Amino acid sequence: MQESIYVGLDMGSSRCQQAVMNGDGTLRFSRIVLTSEQHLRVAFTGLGGEASVHLEAGELSAWAAGIIGPLVGRVVVSHPRTLAWIARDPLKTDKRDAAKLAELLRLGRVHEVYLETDNKRQVFKHLVVHYETMSREQARQKSKIKARLRTLGVIRKDARVFGGDGQSELFDSIADPSIKKMISQMFAVLNQMIDMQAEAKKAMLAAAKQFPEVALLEAVPGVGPITACRFVGYVQTPKRFSNKRKFWRYCRLGITRRESNGKRLSHPRLDHAGNGSLKDVSRKVFEAARRTRADNPFKRAYESSLANTKNEVHARLSTQRKILATMRAMWLSMKPYRDNVSELGAVATGFCDVSGRASQAQESKNASGGTFAVSGRR
Repeated sequence: MQESIYVGLDMGSSRCQQAVMNGDGTLRFSRIVLTSEQHLRVAFTGLGGEASVHLEAGELSAWAAGIIGPLVGRVVVSHPRTLAWIARDPLKTDKRDAAKLAELLRLGRVHEVYLETDNKRQVFKHLVVHYETMSREQARQKSKIKARLRTLGVIRKDARVFGGDGQSELFDSIADPSIKKMISQMFAVLNQMIDMQAEAKKAMLAAAKQFPEVALLEAVPGVGPITACRFVGYVQTPKRFSNKRKFWRYCRLGITRRESNGKRLSHPRLDHAGNGSLKDVSRKVFEAARRTRADNPFKRAYESSLANTKNEVHARLSTQRKILATMRAMWLSMKPYRDNVSELGAVATGFCDVSGRASQAQESKNASGGTFAVSGRR
């Protein structure tokens, strides 16, 4: 039987610190490894025993895990928020950090995060992130243009100034040629960003065709091609969450509760840890579903929750959770969307109840491919 070996790897942009620990907790050795594919392969080849590697989630973690994964028995990537023993140590060095990463893995005290191994889904996520980046940069450039115009006494709160007719009227109103040239340069940058965003959108939608769940989710009220791509790109697989409450927390819709000695330390609030883009997806789907003229379960869920809570924010957040649970359930079962309670009212209501009180047995049934329908109960 091979001896278990635990390796802590503290990643850096130019060099990494590798700490190798035996199963009894004794440190075998600690060394510096240059951050390159070649040096990482050499460092993790021939360690002997059943090597398990622990590294902190970051920009380089997915890249490093892909390199060393085939060379060792197991690679664990943990969430930085759970590594307070490392982050808050007053005597913090790379060597101590790597040794602590190995020790935590040996003791089994790690909070492992999901790491996608499918290259197609990794590429698709990069395309989704790129599209969102282009969208944010475009919005930021528009804000800069409006701010610069305000310094010239031109106050515009609408988006008409960014259109062809609006730009022509704007340039006609500016007399100074140097100022007109400055503003035209800012618009040239904006137009280039718009073109790049269109190209990013085209690449994202083309890559989405290889994932059938994207087209499946587009049938949900308020969900369009872009929101479906964003949802699939960031979730990657719904099976990574054992239940919908963990999924809500990942989408920044979970509630924090902090108590000590039977006393509340702070008021319950939304947990800010997680993926903000998925929270934004649920908000956009909620707003789009409410804008539609046709009746849909999300409208009914919001009205029902509002009648019970008398609070618009709580009703909206509850409906956003219902939206995420619905999309996750559809993806798990790969069943088409239906707003039909008459056939499977009890089953659907048990899973998609707005309050989130669904039994785990029912959720497991849906996750394993059971029949799915969206609850329409008011």
